[in-house]
Amino acid sequence: MVAKSRRLSVSVSPQALSSLDEILDWNIAKYGADHAHRYIAFLKSQTAKLETEYHRGKSIPGRRERQFITVQRRRKGHGHVVAYEVIGETVHVLNYFHTAQDWRRHLRSMLPKP
Repeated sequence: MVAKSRRLSVSVSPQALSSLDEILDWNIAKYGADHAHRYIAFLKSQTAKLETEYHRGKSIPGRRERQFITVQRRRKGHGHVVAYEVIGETVHVLNYFHTAQDWRRHLRSMLPKP
């Protein structure tokens, strides 16, 4: 029997909120407002799942508490990477990156300098 994960709260950083605004604006310009708002709702619903699924992320090398998940509507195609860290009883969403970006470099840049 699999143990149930504890429920954590999810906090979204100002940087991540800014990224969501940019994602919304880009999608409005490219696909229209209806599509854009549905996509943002999708990203937010997937992010909310981190309350109990925070353990499914992959660790950022060198910082076990910083993790990421990839969120896609379809298996093929682009999506977004959600970077987060778990501190105590809270999942802190650090940022969202498009999968076509060099998001691995961005994740590494989020590490403190030695």
